Amino acid sequence: MTTPSTGSTDPKVEELLREGIAAARAGDRATARAKLREVVALDQRNEKGWFWLASVAETLEERRTCLGNVVIINPNNEKAKQMLEQISLSSVSDSLREADAARERAQLIRTAAIVGGVLVLLLILVLILLGGGAEPPVPTVAALATETPDGSLQTATAAAFALQTANAESTRQARLQPPTLPPTWTPSPTPTPRGGPSPTPLPSLPFKLEGRLIVQYGTPLTRDGYLPLFLYDLATGELTPLTARERGDFGRFVPDGRRFAYARFVSGARPQLLFRLANLNGSQPQELSAFWRNQPPLADQAMLSIARNGQGLVFVARNVIVENDPTSDVYYLPLRLSVASGRAPTATPTPRLGEPTPEATSAFELEPTAELVQVQRVTARNSGVNAWASISPDGKQIAFVSDRSDIGGDGHDIYIVPVNEKFAPERAVTNDGAALVESGVEWSPDGKQLLFAAGAPNSGRADLFIINADGSNRRMLVEDFGECVRPIWSPDGKFVVFSSKRSGKWELYVVEVASGAVYQLSQTTEDVIIATDWGK
Repeated sequence: MTTPSTGSTDPKVEELLREGIAAARAGDRATARAKLREVVALDQRNEKGWFWLASVAETLEERRTCLGNVVIINPNNEKAKQMLEQISLSSVSDSLREADAARERAQLIRTAAIVGGVLVLLLILVLILLGGGAEPPVPTVAALATETPDGSLQTATAAAFALQTANAESTRQARLQPPTLPPTWTPSPTPTPRGGPSPTPLPSLPFKLEGRLIVQYGTPLTRDGYLPLFLYDLATGELTPLTARERGDFGRFVPDGRRFAYARFVSGARPQLLFRLANLNGSQPQELSAFWRNQPPLADQAMLSIARNGQGLVFVARNVIVENDPTSDVYYLPLRLSVASGRAPTATPTPRLGEPTPEATSAFELEPTAELVQVQRVTARNSGVNAWASISPDGKQIAFVSDRSDIGGDGHDIYIVPVNEKFAPERAVTNDGAALVESGVEWSPDGKQLLFAAGAPNSGRADLFIINADGSNRRMLVEDFGECVRPIWSPDGKFVVFSSKRSGKWELYVVEVASGAVYQLSQTTEDVIIATDWGK
């Protein structure tokens, strides 16, 4: 376990910290809270102060907040991460127990409804027999047992009907809701895209595709919506776990083809994503923030993009601790990732989960540039909400989406800036303003074009577009397909894989760039499969 650091040389802070820890150990929680709260007020990056404050927190939410700050300051603090995970699992268990209890109550109501309905029918039959063939009375609404849209039965009296309605609402509230995905980071579709979902599958590919995908796959069981990552073999359709039970997003192949980077989900009072590097068999995990010594500590790390030649990477994050900046910005890390041992990625079969990697050593074979420890901020503070960063194949340009409506701009547009020019003037690629919301920007393998999704705000749909990097020759690639998200180029640039909820759940589709022909790639039993990268 990593020992929490004080992160401070201020004598006053050190004295308060010692007094707070001593009070906590003596069982004087009120004094400890007062001292430790003063510590973190004077030094917001004091890892040890936040950690001890969590131990004497008055509420569960306060404890989550303290531990979440510890993890932001030091992503390697395993003890804090374990404690956060325990809190999260406890909360989920409570929700599941409430849901089970609600379902049991609903089952009792349904049983009572069925019995009541049978008794009403028997009463009507008796009245008919006693009436000697007279016309039976017309039952009122309150005397009918009818089926409601959620599959439950209304009972035979108005009072029972009211009770049934209340229990149905209780059951609905108790169920775990579908994932609410942050709209800036991940797709947040409407239930019914334009034209309505079509359960009829599209034709499958008439030919085999080459390469592998990194995909999010599964059925969300928690509200955050993040899922485990898998390796999807395009030749066989086989899925191999990459992150085991750990959930995350934005998986990307390292150029050597044997490793990958991804944003792993860290639960807590303020859940977030933090980047990690690992071999494809899950071995040798390493926090990406270690390469810039986590200075500054960046929260909500997402939308990773690695240059195809390995010359640098970009991502989106928030500098909430040092700068108290609530909006997302683009960051560049001059980290050079090269092919391991100088051999081609195809020299070794893809390892299965739990198998050793032949080239695995005690550390990643990284070749850092001179600025290895310096992460560079690309977009200035108060420049809008910046997202969907993508670095060009040669590592020299960065494309991103910026929403500038809160600072006097028209809305979302795509911009390009050169690498290694801090706060360089950006060049606009699109100028739709408030008319369209762009997302999922990706450079073409030859570096000449940009691929992206775009749709009218709150329309529940998004089409796919291709545009030259200079802003010319914009054309529609996929149109009227509901909501298309996360378009990814094939390594040869001839195809694009994307996800759509056309069938009623998220499936993978492939479009041939030259012809515009769309084919269905997956037909899964789970609710979600979304591609995040396409490698060889």
